[in-house]
Amino acid sequence: MHGYMGKILTVNLTKAVVSEILIEPAIASSFIGGSGYAARLLYDYLDSNVHPLAPENPLLFMTGPLTGTLAPCTGRHVVCSRSPLTGQWGEANAGGHFGAKLKSSGFDGILIVGRASSPKYLHLSEGACSIEDATNLWGKTTDIVQHELRDAISKAEFAVIGPAGENLVRFASIVNDERVAARCGMGTIMGSKNLKAIAVEGILRPSIHDEDSFRDLALSTAKELRKNQTTLSEQGTAMYVQRGMIANDMPVKYFQETEFDVDSIDGDALRRLLTRRYACHSCPIGCGRVISLEEAGLDGIAGPEYQTIAAFGTNLKMSDLKEISVMNLLCNSLGMDTISCGSMVAFATHLCELGRLDWNLEWNDPERTRSLIEDIAYRRGPGNELAEGSLRFASKYGVENLALQVNGLEIPNHDPRAFVGLGLVYAVSARGASHTEADMHTVDVGVDVPQLGIHASDRLANAGKGVTVAKCQDFRAFHDSLIMCHFPEVPPDVLVKLLNYGTGSAFCTQDILMVGSRIVNTKRLFNLRCGLKVENEKLPPPLLKPLDGSIPGGIVPDMSAMMNEYYQYREWDVNTGKPSSNKLRELDLKMHGD
Repeated sequence: MHGYMGKILTVNLTKAVVSEILIEPAIASSFIGGSGYAARLLYDYLDSNVHPLAPENPLLFMTGPLTGTLAPCTGRHVVCSRSPLTGQWGEANAGGHFGAKLKSSGFDGILIVGRASSPKYLHLSEGACSIEDATNLWGKTTDIVQHELRDAISKAEFAVIGPAGENLVRFASIVNDERVAARCGMGTIMGSKNLKAIAVEGILRPSIHDEDSFRDLALSTAKELRKNQTTLSEQGTAMYVQRGMIANDMPVKYFQETEFDVDSIDGDALRRLLTRRYACHSCPIGCGRVISLEEAGLDGIAGPEYQTIAAFGTNLKMSDLKEISVMNLLCNSLGMDTISCGSMVAFATHLCELGRLDWNLEWNDPERTRSLIEDIAYRRGPGNELAEGSLRFASKYGVENLALQVNGLEIPNHDPRAFVGLGLVYAVSARGASHTEADMHTVDVGVDVPQLGIHASDRLANAGKGVTVAKCQDFRAFHDSLIMCHFPEVPPDVLVKLLNYGTGSAFCTQDILMVGSRIVNTKRLFNLRCGLKVENEKLPPPLLKPLDGSIPGGIVPDMSAMMNEYYQYREWDVNTGKPSSNKLRELDLKMHGD
């Protein structure tokens, strides 16, 4: 099969046995790869009676047919499983070079089950895999583990967990270089399996169906992106800090306020700490930041992304970018999602302010925040409670209506009162509150995708958002099956041509939404098996209250209207959330109808 290595490595850690399963052409033609193929495969493996942290729960690393090729911005991989944080579909997406090197090692993915009797790491090379002892790596931070493994395997790339994953913090991440598969606790699953790291190396390459056409289109597309994405290249994702604050989209004080001076934490401020930029595999943009903090004796560390600046900056009323950068370093070294971790600290601080918690937390307290980050990772004192995530923590203290989460996943740092369509995205995303499952920000600031019938509208208008969100979800699901980064705005017809030139398939632009819908509905069926309830697909009450002094004024998302429109378009039952039999037949998902 062109574009694929043709096989997925399977590892049973309990039995210390490795084997292979072949990529099935029929599944590839319907789900492509990445999170699409992962959804189809994991649905068949799903046993809803198996706890997410049980040895039997599979963990899947997956690439797509464009991963590791010349196609721009395709240096990504996805990690999927049933989430220990939400109990439903879990998915984390990361850039860097691990995904490309995974394919170079001879595999499209790695399916892991079981639990090792002692700490282990996997070493993949040239179509083979060994299970190695990792006892000497257990307890160490992600930076140290990668350094020590690189000394032993110099040409490999690594995906590793830190102490948070070992201690089963429910939002533990998986780190490769300074890129992070952060959301949904995929690092927690690794820790539960006593799997400390995965090393991948090799020089194998997938065959390309039409090499000349593929190369020409890949290079011309990269040239266009290099020309059009200059701000992202110059400032990284911190470019959005000023824009987000102007739009009242950036959270302040656990989403309670709208105004905060961000001049000291924006893209220009980050540029003053910059030592160099870096790019993921085959990326012409290079949005990664490497910074220096001389006062702290830190040089060559990763600069914080927008989400982290918001999580530990505005949301905690903190305006010291160097402190935020240290918190970013702490989370990455310990192996934790900065969105969930920052949200938990803000939630606890909010409860202290309300008198519902007696931990004496205050806003803008960098020293206490750093201490809490470490306490969460090592499950010490209050950190042990925060390590459980918003839903469980709120339930313990009877403050469920104050927790900013959807289906157990903490709200990302975008306010749905500033972009009402985003509120619907949070409510219906397979992962829970995820901002990356539909690109509503781009659409609602005026970017149309006319080839797919996606049209921009007023960001504060509810009408038409149900259909737009569904189409954006389907487009993003197609993206995540290739896999391509979310930042470049590559036209749909170009994506299809790259896929066809690479694999020899015969997709057309109109197939994008069909493939995406098939993937979205498969994840839906996965979640329904896991016990998803329609009544939980809603925004938390605080985000349905107007913010005083905000640009949106008294406008809040009309969730009922948008949900009804969305469900009608999807052909999902409004009471059960199940796709109709007609929709399953249309998508050729009748094998999932149970």
